[in-house]
Amino acid sequence: MHQQHSSTMDSSALTETEKREENRLTESELRRMLPASFRNGPAWVGIPHNRVQHFLKDDLNIERLEEASTYFSILGKAKPPQALHHQQALGLEILVTEKMDTHLLWTKGKIFIKPFPRYLLDPEFWSEQLECPKGCAYASEFQMLRAAGLVRRKTRFSKRKPCSHSKLWKCAMGFVYSYIALISHESDFRIAKASKLLPDDMDFKDWQGFVERTLRKNGKIHGQIDERFTYGELNMARLNTLLMLQQPRRYLFQDDGSYGFLRDHTSLLSPVSVYTGVVLASVQVRPTIANFKRNRPLTIALVILLVSFWVLYSVLSITGKGLPTIAGEQ
Repeated sequence: MHQQHSSTMDSSALTETEKREENRLTESELRRMLPASFRNGPAWVGIPHNRVQHFLKDDLNIERLEEASTYFSILGKAKPPQALHHQQALGLEILVTEKMDTHLLWTKGKIFIKPFPRYLLDPEFWSEQLECPKGCAYASEFQMLRAAGLVRRKTRFSKRKPCSHSKLWKCAMGFVYSYIALISHESDFRIAKASKLLPDDMDFKDWQGFVERTLRKNGKIHGQIDERFTYGELNMARLNTLLMLQQPRRYLFQDDGSYGFLRDHTSLLSPVSVYTGVVLASVQVRPTIANFKRNRPLTIALVILLVSFWVLYSVLSITGKGLPTIAGEQ
């Protein structure tokens, strides 16, 4: 009886040990490094430390940018973002955003930057929540791809599909990569602290240590990140135009009532509306409706003319000015 009880105790103790090994971070530690709440859908709010994976899928979500990934080359340059002191020299105001898909989007005189979350500073969080879990069929292949720096090239060693953890890891590492470029000098660090982009209790030596550990451990980091982060700043006006052309009902800031966003991103509509009005007035719409019904070629020609003008104007606006530059800068 005693042996059976002892065996049960040992088994229970072993189970608790295994649980600690599988989940080393305590609830209080998770609470300290995660936000107070998060949204999972339009009408649901949850507690991050209770549903960590759901939180990460929301916090690291860049699905809307993936819709425009084919056009990244006309939205920005394939290089890391400029350091914060350079952004300031260009006259760009840093605006805080907590949405990953708006991180490093710039518009007239403004650039959106997501603050660096505490959880990405913790090595245990990476191993527990972002690495492939034990038993993941894709884990060994993902490790090989990371070691070879082939993650970004979408190389496959087998027919296994990438797991959700690997997608989160690529996005998280890409975000870290962007910050390593943003905060290079101590002046960049001071700008980041003043803009509330880094935790209050962090100093420059802490940041230096984090950057050194990340680059030393991950080696060919550029080949391990999501494609979005191989490009630095992206032009928000061009991006919204592309999204409007692809899916007219979806905008990056569709539900935001801010006058600034409307002013910046609906300027395209004014000249198109004016041009359309002039054309329709010149052909005297009302008297000629009956003629349009009888004269299909004329109707088709007018529609083609208007659509062609709108497409041409859109293309010209997309390929317009890029990020401001300092005189003499390439």
